[in-house]
Amino acid sequence: YRKNLATKFEKSTAHLTMTPRNAATAEDITQPQIPLIDLHQPPHLLRQQLYAACSTWGFFQLLNHDIPSSLLSQFREAISSFFSLPYESKLKLKRNANNSRGYFDDELTKRRRDWKECLDVGVPGSRDWSAGDDADINPCLDGRNRFPVEEECPKFREVVVRYFEECARLSNELAVLIAGALGVEEGMEEEMGLVKRMVNDHTSYLRMNHYPPCRSGASEKENA
Repeated sequence: YRKNLATKFEKSTAHLTMTPRNAATAEDITQPQIPLIDLHQPPHLLRQQLYAACSTWGFFQLLNHDIPSSLLSQFREAISSFFSLPYESKLKLKRNANNSRGYFDDELTKRRRDWKECLDVGVPGSRDWSAGDDADINPCLDGRNRFPVEEECPKFREVVVRYFEECARLSNELAVLIAGALGVEEGMEEEMGLVKRMVNDHTSYLRMNHYPPCRSGASEKENA
């Protein structure tokens, strides 16, 4: 089904022979000019710029994404508070063989331990954040969310959930815009059905990273 849908996408965009207005040339791509895309511009310009950015660079930076700056500040403060907790408190949320969500600091790159610590959360199984994380309706294939207790990290869960939902809203908006850039329109029931399922049934993750300062006097191998 997905192979057929991909073929339909290719056919639906085969007639788009004109170069997007801001498409990067091979010479441009060698320069450190990450595409900047303003969401507060006409939809046809958005589609052109998203098509160009995704088909050349593969990523872009958004302007005017409408995630409140106050929430961004609260989220940064919440992350800082969490990673400042005693190590023993963070270990209570350690992910394991039965739950891949939670805290970890033992990820490897090329068989060397990364100098970082992380916390992963994802959309709950019930898709209802108001239900308790340990509720029977919330486990997913990859486990369930784990948050620090309120006494140790006040309002952490509240802020993270609000930020997660804002990012989900933005991702849903981008999914529809990118589909439009590929030539998918409202009248294309099968293709739009896939987009809508992506929006409604996403299994997105939010990873919070912390990179501590390297230990003074430690070897390169120890700090890797």
